[in-house]
Amino acid sequence: MAACLILANVPTVLCRTTAPVVYVAGDGSGDFNCDGKDDHIQINQALKFVADNPKYTTVYLKGPFTYVIDDTLLIGSNTILEGDSNAVIKLADNAGWETMKPLIQQMNSYGNNNIVIRGFEVDVNHDGNLKVDKGKGYYNIMYFLYCKNVTVCDMHMHDGHGDGLRIKYSENIRFYNNTIDRLGHDGMFAIECQNVEAWNNAITCRTNSALRIWNSNHVKLHDNLINSFYHWSAGGPGIQIEKSAGIMDDIEIYNNTIHNTYGPGIWLFSYDTSSATREQGRNVHIHHNIFYSTGTNPSITWVGGIITNGFEDTLIENNVFDSVYHSAIAHMDMTGGSSTYAPAGDGYTTIVRNNIIVNTLSRTKEPSGTGYGVINYLSGTHTFVLENNCLYNNKAGNYKNCASKSDIYADPLFADLKNHDYHLKSKAGRWNGERWVKDTVTSPCIDAGYPLSDYTNEPEDNGDRINIGRYGNTIYASLSGTGPGDNHENPASQESVILTVSDNRLRENSPETVLHDTSFIDVGGLGTDRYRGLISFNLSEYTGADINRATLSLFWYYPEGITRPEDTVIEVYRPASSWNANYVSWNKRDKGIAWNNAGGDWYDKNGVLQGNTPYATITFKGSTLPDNRYYELDVTDLVKEYVSGKYANTGFLIKARSESNNYIAFYSSDCGNKNQIPKLSITKKVPVNVTITGAKDNRLREASSEAVFHDTPFIDVGGLGTGRYRGLISFNLSEYTGADIDRATLSLFWYYPEGSTRSEDTVIEVYRPASSWNESYVSWNKRDKGIAWNNAGGDWYDKNGVLQGNTPYATITFKGSTLPDNRYYELDVTDLVKEYVSGKYANTGFLIKARSESNNYIAFYSSDCGNENQVPRLNLVYS
Repeated sequence: MAACLILANVPTVLCRTTAPVVYVAGDGSGDFNCDGKDDHIQINQALKFVADNPKYTTVYLKGPFTYVIDDTLLIGSNTILEGDSNAVIKLADNAGWETMKPLIQQMNSYGNNNIVIRGFEVDVNHDGNLKVDKGKGYYNIMYFLYCKNVTVCDMHMHDGHGDGLRIKYSENIRFYNNTIDRLGHDGMFAIECQNVEAWNNAITCRTNSALRIWNSNHVKLHDNLINSFYHWSAGGPGIQIEKSAGIMDDIEIYNNTIHNTYGPGIWLFSYDTSSATREQGRNVHIHHNIFYSTGTNPSITWVGGIITNGFEDTLIENNVFDSVYHSAIAHMDMTGGSSTYAPAGDGYTTIVRNNIIVNTLSRTKEPSGTGYGVINYLSGTHTFVLENNCLYNNKAGNYKNCASKSDIYADPLFADLKNHDYHLKSKAGRWNGERWVKDTVTSPCIDAGYPLSDYTNEPEDNGDRINIGRYGNTIYASLSGTGPGDNHENPASQESVILTVSDNRLRENSPETVLHDTSFIDVGGLGTDRYRGLISFNLSEYTGADINRATLSLFWYYPEGITRPEDTVIEVYRPASSWNANYVSWNKRDKGIAWNNAGGDWYDKNGVLQGNTPYATITFKGSTLPDNRYYELDVTDLVKEYVSGKYANTGFLIKARSESNNYIAFYSSDCGNKNQIPKLSITKKVPVNVTITGAKDNRLREASSEAVFHDTPFIDVGGLGTGRYRGLISFNLSEYTGADIDRATLSLFWYYPEGSTRSEDTVIEVYRPASSWNESYVSWNKRDKGIAWNNAGGDWYDKNGVLQGNTPYATITFKGSTLPDNRYYELDVTDLVKEYVSGKYANTGFLIKARSESNNYIAFYSSDCGNENQVPRLNLVYS
């Protein structure tokens, strides 16, 4: 429902949409409408309206449209500026702005809080503004000062003279899922900030670095893809960490892939000369990154993988450096900040551990003396501690001015060096991106890492020691062992995670738009709009599998820091028809083929078309903030229907039960971070076969009714003369409590009467003892010390629960005419063992007897026979 009002500074009547969103458009459909010229005027009007009206939170730029601006956009507190992916803000030609005037800035010069910018494109129009130099502060896209809680995500920013996000004296900065190409300075530049996190960005540098931190602390830079635009002007390091003052003791850089950078992959340096703070740059942790072909710049000497100086106790571990120019890691000072001063003790120490360094090349400028794996140019003030690294085929050698006693020197046997797959080959198993595969050779880097490093994230069998390289102590670490014949099971045979996924957004207000490659999927309602999602996984390899559990995991990240008026109850349904990821939309499921019901056709769990009984559901309270983690939906029943062939696999349709004021979003398969994409975890019921021995067993002999027969080498059943014989056997089942038993078999080794037939058949029966019994005191008359059986010869329940009943759990017939053949015979005791491990009954073991007990005596070896190949056995097959 729209409401009309007149804004004092707007010459036309504005019919605004219902809170919390106002729309800016170029086709006349917005609350504020632009014409492609001086569009900053209308966008700023929309931003001011939201700032002045607390019920509104969002300015939304509709696409497809290019909004040309010639002045800065000013955003206030508690405001979201977002747009369609084909909504473009473009700087006007020949803008002529002064330096440090950005395209987007906070309204209040003293700072604003809770700012979110996301989802649209910014074209800084480099070629239309050639009168200024790059890297001089011209046309930064965003410049914020004194702000708290700033988020920039899902943006495409390109072709600029300055920074993407430049932010100073601020805290709680989140920069993620952005695509940045050929800006004129840094992709993100945080100056004297606290609590900075940048992840899942794809950044191609042109002039300076992708991510830069200066005098900032509590920083995480992870899961980014960084490279350089190859050109004579193509800049510096991938990541730049610099210190001239203050404290920098909590910085972590991990899971990044950095390649083909003009400068070093990472430049970590300090030129702080203050005696009060020069030792406060410490404990930087750089781990699980991949560096290849970094340091291509022909004009500078400080190229390489990681160039560092002036930081104490830096830990560089579990990285891969391949074909890096100059040196994988070097102590090198290009600033004059710490080449003479050294902290007490061993000076500035850098710990280099569990890394793989291969194929290092000489740098282009002044190549002589370069091409080593590790170089220390600052040996008077800086020390390397080198532990359990693997170095191989480095052009000039492994070390210059440093050494190691525990490194290894061998081909690490990467899965595919040419295509930069740095998983380690393994006969026992290697992750290939989709599943576990086995190689014909095993890398020497497996189980060769630093002995005290944590290895517990590696899948079994992990050898109880970390692997060297990028995937050490991760769930994708290659397996220990030798493969076939070593009894190691491929972990994928028990539980596997399907990462390959197709997903699409369905948006009611863009009913014909195909939203296939956005970085998120969303559900619920926002304003007058509704959102749903489709997700599909390839289940072909599970056809016919016995599925134990299937879990759909979605990574919740939005709306960041904002509650919703209503709860979001997510429901999962079965799409009624197949859909084509390249054409599906709110209105259509394939090219030219409409849904019968706009927004998708589905079946519920009861098979009702457009029904409301979901296969799975989960509630996100409106008062709960996204906490950037996976949430799980149990989709076992639906996956079972797919793999059994009951229904064709049409994937999952996810929607909110109600679709109003409860919009939330999850990362999609296109977010770029495999640790955040939708996942389907499938656990198959894989049979495990185990044989249990060490039974407690006792003979019960009628003719010696008080005697305890605990350690005789045999147990016996049937009748001989006027006496009857029975047996009790018990196995320890405690470790199988709750197991899903497929089969349980009691095996008894028949050896007597040797060479003699019997006048009657012996039909052995197995019952459940009615009470516990004590092997030290049990006899024909008693079950424990001073405690008699109610029935001499033992009390039992049959399969129907009848006391002293005659329906056994298991039976086997030994013909009287058959001679013992000294082998095992098996009784199927599955039902009784299931009752024990499920907790239905206490485990009282097995009572074995003959159906008739006359002239049919036979004996089996007991647990005391002295030969493990003849003792009673209980074989379990369970999952």
